[in-house]
Amino acid sequence: MSTQCRQAQPEDFAVIRRMLELYQYELSDIWHQELDSHGEYGFDLSRHQQAQRFFAHVLLVNQNYAGFALLAPAIVTQTNGFWMEQFFVLKKYRRNGNGLALARHVFQSHPGAWEIGQIPGNTAAREFWRRVVARVTGGGFSEVEVTEGWWQGTVQRFTYETAV
Repeated sequence: MSTQCRQAQPEDFAVIRRMLELYQYELSDIWHQELDSHGEYGFDLSRHQQAQRFFAHVLLVNQNYAGFALLAPAIVTQTNGFWMEQFFVLKKYRRNGNGLALARHVFQSHPGAWEIGQIPGNTAAREFWRRVVARVTGGGFSEVEVTEGWWQGTVQRFTYETAV
């Protein structure tokens, strides 16, 4: 199995947009959102396409799209660094290291301060991120529960340093 992770190119955004619909549908029982008049959840990727402060990365397995990661400036518990805005791996590519590979790629591409949050009820994501962050930081992270404000849930905070 060949795994490739890379920053998204212009031609990747149509596929990311479709995968975002699958991601939002998968979370529709815990993420309160409604379909628009076109039967889509919708997600504005224009900031990610500029690749200045917001970034998109894709995961390909055997040259097939398998997932994506969307990054934004840190905004929930920190004011510097990065926020993992959205992260998704298609079900058939889960539980065999692909999510870890995408996460490592993203952290290596954007070293520095990080915060990764999971909304209440998304226990699978919370357990995934606890394992991944513990592995890539050697356990050097903190976790907080955000109970007030526009975004609420569990947040892992850490600094990712590139190897010298």
